[in-house]
Amino acid sequence: MINKTGKVIHMKKGMKKEGIITTIILLMFLVAAGMLLSACEGGVIPPIIEHVDGSAATHSQASFDPVEKIETSNFESDSEYLAFVKSNSVSGGGYFGGADMARGVMVESLALDSAGSAPMAAPTAVKVTAGESAQNGADIDYSETNNQVSTVDEADIIKTDGDYVYTISGNSLFIIKAYPGEDAEVISQVKFKSRPTGLFVKGDKLAVIGNFYDNDFFKEMDFRPRQGMTFVRIYDTSDKAEPKLVKDYKFEGYYSEARMTEGYAYLITNLNPEYRRIYPTPVMMDGATIKAMPVRDIHYFNIPYNGVTLANIHAINLADLEASVNSKSIAVENGQNLYMSDKNIYITYTEYINEWEIEQDIILEMMTPRLTDSDKDLIKKIKAADEDLLSKAEKRSKVMQIAYDYMNFMTQEEQEDLRDEAEALLKKKLDEYEHFEYTIVNRISVNNGDIEVEANGKVPGHIMNQFSMDEEGDVFRIATTISQRWSRFAATSDEKMTESTNNVFTMDKSLKVLGSLKGLAEGEQIYSTRFIGERLYMVTFRQVDPFFVIDLSDAKNPRMLGKLKIPGFSRYLHPYDANTIIGIGRDASETGRTRGLKISLFDVTDVEKPKEIAKFTTDERYAQSTAEYEHKAFLFSKEKELLVIPAYSQTYDDWGWEGDEIMPRKPEAVQGYNGAMVFKITKDDIELRGIVDHSASLGGKYYYRPAVERSLYIEDLLYTKSQGLLRINKIGDLSKVKNVELVGEGTGNIPLY
Repeated sequence: MINKTGKVIHMKKGMKKEGIITTIILLMFLVAAGMLLSACEGGVIPPIIEHVDGSAATHSQASFDPVEKIETSNFESDSEYLAFVKSNSVSGGGYFGGADMARGVMVESLALDSAGSAPMAAPTAVKVTAGESAQNGADIDYSETNNQVSTVDEADIIKTDGDYVYTISGNSLFIIKAYPGEDAEVISQVKFKSRPTGLFVKGDKLAVIGNFYDNDFFKEMDFRPRQGMTFVRIYDTSDKAEPKLVKDYKFEGYYSEARMTEGYAYLITNLNPEYRRIYPTPVMMDGATIKAMPVRDIHYFNIPYNGVTLANIHAINLADLEASVNSKSIAVENGQNLYMSDKNIYITYTEYINEWEIEQDIILEMMTPRLTDSDKDLIKKIKAADEDLLSKAEKRSKVMQIAYDYMNFMTQEEQEDLRDEAEALLKKKLDEYEHFEYTIVNRISVNNGDIEVEANGKVPGHIMNQFSMDEEGDVFRIATTISQRWSRFAATSDEKMTESTNNVFTMDKSLKVLGSLKGLAEGEQIYSTRFIGERLYMVTFRQVDPFFVIDLSDAKNPRMLGKLKIPGFSRYLHPYDANTIIGIGRDASETGRTRGLKISLFDVTDVEKPKEIAKFTTDERYAQSTAEYEHKAFLFSKEKELLVIPAYSQTYDDWGWEGDEIMPRKPEAVQGYNGAMVFKITKDDIELRGIVDHSASLGGKYYYRPAVERSLYIEDLLYTKSQGLLRINKIGDLSKVKNVELVGEGTGNIPLY
C-alpha cells in the first residue's frame, strides 16, 4: 500500500481489507491536502536550508512561525541581495543583463549619502484650494475622486478642476473644456503606445500613469525588464490645447497603486525580483538616464517567502520636478493590500502556516540519524546547489526522496511507529499556534517625499481590501476574517471543522497590538467595513446581513455597541453624516440567495439598535454595479441630495439570433439598461430618479458589459463617463445638455441622441 508520504510500504499478511481501504483513503486525502496547501501558498515550498550556499544568512528561510517576532533588515551589498533573489526565485532564477553604456543612453547609479539613500532637494509645496476653479479662481462647486482618506488623493481615470475634465479612454488622454456644459468640447487629445490607467491633477501639472512595455524602446535602451515598467508622464497644462511633456519617468515593475498628498505623488510598483548582474536592483528611467535603486534602500523580513514580490515606493514632487525622486522597496508576498494616511503607507499581505511542510521537516529530522554519512553529504550538496540548477521546491523534493527511500526499507511496525511519533510531534507543534493565517502589516512613513520603513507586525486572519484598515492619530485599526479550518487531530467529526470568525485589532506606532474584539459573527465573513472617527461599521454575511457598530474610542478596549440583522449584505459603506451610513450591495432571501442590487440607509443614532431606515432594491435579479467593488465609481453629495452609481442589467430576452450570431436586440426592444442610476437621497429616503443611458456607447459588440465607468458633477451639471462618451445632463431634471464623444483608438465613434 501507499503511505502518506507517497512511498510504498509493505503490508503484513492478515491485514483486514477494511483497514487497508480506510488507510488508503486517509493517506490519499493527506497527500491531496498537502498539495492543496502548497498550491494555496504559491506552489513554492521554502527550502529547508537557510542560504543557497548552506551557510547561515541574515534572512530566514524557515517555515513561517507566528511565534517569532518579525524583524526588518536592509541589504548591505549586491551579493547579499542577489543571494536573497536566488533563494526566493519562483522559477529558479536566470541570468539577465545589459550593457553599462548603450546607444547614447546615460547609465547612472543613484549617488548615496552617508545613510545610503539618494539625496533629496529641499521640497517646495504648492497648495490649491479644493473647489476653486483652476481657470479664474472663482468658487465652483465640483466633485473630487471618492477617496478613502480626505487628505489623500487616489489616482483615477477621470479628474476635474471645475473648468476642465481630464480623462482616459482606450490609449488616449482627453482634456475637455467641460463648463459651461453647452460649450463642452475636447480641447486636446494625447495618444499613448501603452494604455494609461491613472491620473493626478495638481494646478497646471497633470501626471499620467500606466503600464509600459515596448520592445523597440527596450532594444534602443539595451535593457529589457522582463516584467515591464510603469510610466509616469507629467505635463504642463498651462495651455490646455497643447499640453507640454515636462517629465517622462519609467519605473521597473507593474503599476499597483498611486496616492498624492502635500503635492507629492507616491507611486507603488510591484515586481518579482530577477537575478541579474547588470542592474541587480530595480531601475528607474528619467528620460534617457537609467538609475538603479541603492541596495540599502531595499528591505526584507525574517519570515519565509513563498512568492516574493518587491513593493517599490517612489515619491515624485509635482511642485518641483527638478527635485530627486526618492524611492524605497520592501520584499513582501504576492496579493498585497495598501492603505495610506497623510503620514503613513501600510502594506499588508497574508502568511499561512504550512502544516504539510512542518510534517515533512519532522520526518526528515527523525530519519536523519538512520542515514549513511554519504547520504548526509548528498543532502548537504543538494541544499548548497545553485538556485539556477535546482529551485527551492526541487531541493525539498530531492531531500525528502532520500528520507522516503530509507522508509521503504523499514518494517510495517517501524513505519507505523514513525508515523505515530511524527503525528504526535506535529500535533504538539501545531498546538503552539492559536491561528493558522496571519496578516503581516508593514508601516512606511512618508513626509514631504521622505520614505522610511519604520515598523511591522501581524494579526490573525486575512483582510478584504483597503477599507479593512484605518489610522486615527497614532493608532492603526484593522478588521480581519479568520478562515474556516479543518483539523485531522480533533476528537470528533463535529470538532474537525472550525468556523470562520471576524476580529478587530488596534495597534500602536510600532504595530504592537493594543486591543482586540474577537469572535464576531461565527461562520460568516466580512463583506465591508468603514472606519469613521471612533467607530467602525462592519458588515458580515452568510445568510443575513449583520450590520455591526463597534466603538474604538478606547483603543485598548474595542467593544461592540450594537448590530442589526437584515437579508442581504453591503459590499461598500459610505458616510451620509455622523449618524447615517449608506450601504451598497446585494439583496438576498432569508436563506441567503442573492436577488438584485440593493442600497440601504442605516441610522446609527441609537448605537445599540441600528436601523435600516430606507432601502432601494432592483426588480432585476441580476442587476449589478461596479460601485460595489470600485469605490471611485460611487458619487455622492449630501448638499445636492445626489447619489450616482454605474448600473447594468441585461437578460436573456434582450438577445436574439441574427444569422449565425446571437446579438443584442435593437434598443427599442431591449428590456434591460446600461448606464448610470441617479438617485435623490436624503437622511431617510432613497428614490431612483432615472438612468443616464450609455447603452450604445460601446457598440453592439460590447453591449453585454457595464458601460459607465465614473461620474462627477460641476455646479448643476452631472457628467457620466463611459469608454467612448462623456454625457452631460442637468442634475435638476436629468435633461440632456450635451454629448462629448471620446474618439480614439479602441473607443469607437458612435453618434448618440
